[in-house]
Amino acid sequence: MRSLFLILLAMTILAAPVWAASDGEPMDMAAQPAMDHSEHDSMAAQPAMDHSEHDSMDAMDGMGAADHDHEKMMEEAEKADLPVGIDEKLGNMLPDVEFMDSTGKRVSLHELIDIPVILLPIYYRCPDVCNLLQGSMASILPDVKLQPGKEIRIVSLSFDPREKPKDAARAKRNYLALANGYPSDQWLFLTGDMHAIDAVLDSIGYTVQKQGGLWAHPVAAIAIAPGGKVVRYLYGTTFLPFDITMAGTEAAEGKVGLSIKRLLSYCYNYDPDGRRYVFDILRVSGFSILGFVVIFLAWLIFGGKKKRR
Repeated sequence: MRSLFLILLAMTILAAPVWAASDGEPMDMAAQPAMDHSEHDSMAAQPAMDHSEHDSMDAMDGMGAADHDHEKMMEEAEKADLPVGIDEKLGNMLPDVEFMDSTGKRVSLHELIDIPVILLPIYYRCPDVCNLLQGSMASILPDVKLQPGKEIRIVSLSFDPREKPKDAARAKRNYLALANGYPSDQWLFLTGDMHAIDAVLDSIGYTVQKQGGLWAHPVAAIAIAPGGKVVRYLYGTTFLPFDITMAGTEAAEGKVGLSIKRLLSYCYNYDPDGRRYVFDILRVSGFSILGFVVIFLAWLIFGGKKKRR
């Protein structure tokens, strides 16, 4: 019996390079899970945007929304070797800095994080992915099984220092109209100066780059525990009510969770030429073989002892 197991083990080890060599087509995954920006049809469910206060936006420099291509901006930033993305800082603490809410009132970030918070780093002028992220959040909030104001709070935080409270107020009207009765005081829309913005972005490992009048940036929601501890990253523009419910529940307990991105990094390698993740069959088969060997050795040692007794 042991000889049979040894033969199977040897065949498995010899076959691993063959599996690696026969690796099929690379899986076309975005650099962050669930970031499929081509699904803009979900925006059709959103109410008409309020364009009555464009004076602050029109004063901004740079290209217009018609020229915007989020994926292209990310590619250009990568080619120029400009850091754009997320370096997860689970367990890190948010700084105690001040922002302005949509009414122009100064608020302390730490005062807002006395309950679990889902933080949305965005900018209000973003023509697509930030709208998708906030629109998706608004559409699922009525189905999230947590009580607003006691168990969860949503905070949209602009990383563009040029944006003002009236830009935040316009966004708040738009997304609360979609949120179907969600309490207006439990979804805050903030703006701030560069010092406060940089302090928060650094604490969550979130890096952006200005390109013209717009920004190249990652897309994610971050779960924050009461007191300001970073506990989970949720990537992409769309979530299920269950995702937010679990993130809020874990944040309430202060549990630091392992993100899907980090789990996938063990099984996938990034192909810079194809700008996609490729399934690493050699790494996965290596871990599988190692696990098989450990189990087999344990069986030989402990199984043999039982027989001798």
